[in-house]
Amino acid sequence: MRQITFGKKMEALELYLGGFSTNEIVDKTGVSKGAVISIIKDAREGKFPQLELKDRIDELHSLSLRLRKEGLDLTQAKLGFTFFRRLGDIDVEPDKVREWIEFCSEISPSPPEGFMPAAMELFHIEKETGKGYSEIAAEAKELYSQREKLTIEVGDLKAKEGRAKELKGEVEEGEEKVRKLRLQKEQLEKDVSSLNSFLQKKAEGLGIPLNELEGKLGELVSLENEVTNRAKEKNTLEGEIEALTERQEKLSSRVEKAFSDFEKDIKLIRETGNELARIAAMKGRYEKEMEYLEWAAKVLPFLSDPDKVSDDDFSLISIVINCVDKWIQTQPEWRHRFSLNWDEIKRHVQSKRTGLS
Repeated sequence: MRQITFGKKMEALELYLGGFSTNEIVDKTGVSKGAVISIIKDAREGKFPQLELKDRIDELHSLSLRLRKEGLDLTQAKLGFTFFRRLGDIDVEPDKVREWIEFCSEISPSPPEGFMPAAMELFHIEKETGKGYSEIAAEAKELYSQREKLTIEVGDLKAKEGRAKELKGEVEEGEEKVRKLRLQKEQLEKDVSSLNSFLQKKAEGLGIPLNELEGKLGELVSLENEVTNRAKEKNTLEGEIEALTERQEKLSSRVEKAFSDFEKDIKLIRETGNELARIAAMKGRYEKEMEYLEWAAKVLPFLSDPDKVSDDDFSLISIVINCVDKWIQTQPEWRHRFSLNWDEIKRHVQSKRTGLS
């Protein structure tokens, strides 16, 4: 029978104490099953005095087997025993271990697995700062409160920053408008100054006060507006005359067609005659108005600014004098007062016209 070395026996025994079965030990060591059983029996009987395993071999095997079922080994079991002893040091009884773990999970501010690192970190902080948990917690709460306030203030500042950007854009746009308006104002002031200078020089050239010149300009503007209105009326009258002429032509066409029916033609001719008479009367009035407009177009510029209107044949002044003469004749209280001088003026004007004719 082959002799089994002491080292092989210790290997088989170590595997047994590690919770392995006899068959598993056979597979791992190559020792026969009977030899494995014999080695275990010798250990139980104390034939390995240096190991001091007598009466404990089966207990250790059962413990190792249980550890294997839990997925642990002897090293981890040793660490667990140490932790168990430490729990005893803080008066945590074995039957209260699960309750103590649940308590730690409840008071943990993070997932349970992070509680111990957090507790250790707090322990180190207390040692470094010399402050207790309550003092550190109070400071942490104050810092958290300040952080919340700062977060709100940052949000407000961001909103104000956005509004400030909008206001800046509005201000820049307003400044640009103000700049343009200021330029327009300066240009208008220059134009007004130039116009005032021009009017002042013109008044000095004419030898009249500036306010009198401005008054005459106002009258001229009024006369020009009147002429413009008369011209518009003239255009309106011409349009009406054209419309009436067109209507007359249409009526004439109707008259030509009316000869085919005598009874209708008689009635139509009478109506047409009346219409033509009315048109003729209106035309006469319009032509008279046209004469007045033509007369006004000649005389009004002469009345507003006679030194700018040519009157070489004295026709315009003659018209004015005749009008004034007619007006004087209608004023008995003035007729004798102006008769002498006015006759001389008329004779002078008539002599001038006679000399030119």
